[in-house]
Amino acid sequence: MKKAIDTEKIKQFQSMREPLTLQAAIRESNRCLLCFDAPCSAGCPAGTDPGKFIRQIKFYNYKGAARTIRNHNILGSVCAFLCPVEKLCERACSVKALEDPINISGLQRFATEYGKHFQIEPLRKSEKNQGKIAIIGCGPAGVGCAAELAKMNYDVTIFEREDMAGGVPKWNIPEFRLPAEAIAYDVENLLSLGVDIRFNATIENNEAISMLLAEGYMAVFISTGLSVALKIDLFDNYINALDYISFLRSVKFDHNNIDLKNKNVAVIGGGSVAVDSAVSAKACGANKVYLISLEHLDELPADKGEIELAREMNITFKAGCQITDVNANEKIITGLKGMEVEWIKPENFSPSNVRKVEGTTFALNVDLVVQAIGTKPGYEISRFHKSLQTRGKGIIEVNDLFETNLEGVFAGGDVVNAGSTVVQAVGEGKKAALSIDNYLKNRENKA
Repeated sequence: MKKAIDTEKIKQFQSMREPLTLQAAIRESNRCLLCFDAPCSAGCPAGTDPGKFIRQIKFYNYKGAARTIRNHNILGSVCAFLCPVEKLCERACSVKALEDPINISGLQRFATEYGKHFQIEPLRKSEKNQGKIAIIGCGPAGVGCAAELAKMNYDVTIFEREDMAGGVPKWNIPEFRLPAEAIAYDVENLLSLGVDIRFNATIENNEAISMLLAEGYMAVFISTGLSVALKIDLFDNYINALDYISFLRSVKFDHNNIDLKNKNVAVIGGGSVAVDSAVSAKACGANKVYLISLEHLDELPADKGEIELAREMNITFKAGCQITDVNANEKIITGLKGMEVEWIKPENFSPSNVRKVEGTTFALNVDLVVQAIGTKPGYEISRFHKSLQTRGKGIIEVNDLFETNLEGVFAGGDVVNAGSTVVQAVGEGKKAALSIDNYLKNRENKA
């Protein structure tokens, strides 16, 4: 059973769910059927192995559970807060045939926090005797790849353009969903492996990858994610129309200076970042927050738990709608006009596939517009190497082994899958590490 969302905690930018107590964790783990081939473990993209750590909790081996999570998923603490478990491990839970699935995320959080509190031993430091690997980007995929390579005794250096590690979880996900200490704990575990992180290191010179390889790095892994927010032309040049990255970063690091009291906010989009933006606006004191999406309620890309959170915070859904015009006082938007829409072709959730429904015009008074319609890779991708193959808006092309078209260059995470979950990015980083290891060993055998 999951703990209820505490909306007052959200307004204080504290974790919106209380952790499981020891007694609650024991009760929850005792519901486990101890499946031989645990389907919950098969459902985890990062291989965190919930079947094993739940079994360990059930038999009172709490430190062992913490070790299992940490050893299998270097971002195990972060994933305990962020994983869409209803689509992954909990969806596969065998107990679901009888009653509610095991609260796997709650048990994962309990185990990681137990391990942190009782200070389980640090991970074994890399001997760094297998060669140098460069990783560009210290988000979930880069961290996942770095940890696995360090365990294989590679000398791993991560080049991170920001001044802190963590990528999107660190910079964009609100504190009420992901406490800062969860990220700090996982980064501490990464550093215990001997991984070197170089902050404020922008790799954007022309042919930067060739330069890294020339410096003695045996392989390069690109995990720069999606860093540029998409915008709507209709809102160009208005000073109170922000992209969600700018808005969420302001909320994350300066929410005390954001005053939305008695103001109305419109968030454009229906995915996870749109919900985060809408709930953050409410937490900052907004009077009314509208979540406006082309998708209808049963089509929203946001996870079930995120939609539940929005409802708990009294977000007004304007689903199946499109903004068609703005009212403005010079460069300040004062209102929005829109219409309901329907899809021309079913299952094609593209703006070009909508048809306006006559007679459904509506108008909203707003003081702030947040655009949360997606992201694309940064401009640096085109500068890494002139021959690096990409598609669409700069998504890097890779094969099943996460190899790019360039010799010794690999990529994974959002810059490859165009945006997915943290746990999938970690999993892709781990798989890429195995591919890098195999590549280097095969090259050595051929030499």
